[in-house]
Amino acid sequence: MLFERLKNLRLAKGLTLQQVGDVFGISKASISSWESGRSHPDHKKLEKLAELLGTTVQFLVAGNVDHINVTTSPNKVPFIEWASILGKFDVLKSVPLVTPLHSSPSNKAFATRYASSQSFKWQFGPIPSGSILIVDPSEVAGPTDTVIVQISKKEIELARFTSTPENKSILIKENAAEFQQISAKNYKVIGVVLEWQISAKLK
Repeated sequence: MLFERLKNLRLAKGLTLQQVGDVFGISKASISSWESGRSHPDHKKLEKLAELLGTTVQFLVAGNVDHINVTTSPNKVPFIEWASILGKFDVLKSVPLVTPLHSSPSNKAFATRYASSQSFKWQFGPIPSGSILIVDPSEVAGPTDTVIVQISKKEIELARFTSTPENKSILIKENAAEFQQISAKNYKVIGVVLEWQISAKLK
């Protein structure tokens, strides 16, 4: 459905409702109504949405993957198990590969299956547990980016950058029941999440 594709593509791009609304000069509530199916963008807005989300009007309306923008990277990235991210791994020819749909990762990128937070306070967040993440260690994390971070020798988490009222950038856990800031001294960014896919094929 159109509204599902809009939401999935927006989240894959790491955009907030407000950021998309700002592009059109409308409220985030209007974008939310598109993503819930309560209302629909007109054709001109669909064209602008397709450009913003790196796809085509045909894909937004029909959902045909063949219509995704040809600028999308055809390069496959190696799949690494979530538990193996902290280990030293060599990319072998026999590892499964994943095709990015909405991003153009570098040759250092990899894919992994998000295993959910290791926190006891974990709850469902914007990226569902079990999703395939395309992660690029060579990307520099910026405001609103979702990242995989190492918090201890054995603990990795999904987190995102946000800004305080004083315009200071902080990192918070992505799928926590409460606002949980991660101390700058306690984490190392492994890579930026470029996109996520609910049902990616491993080849």
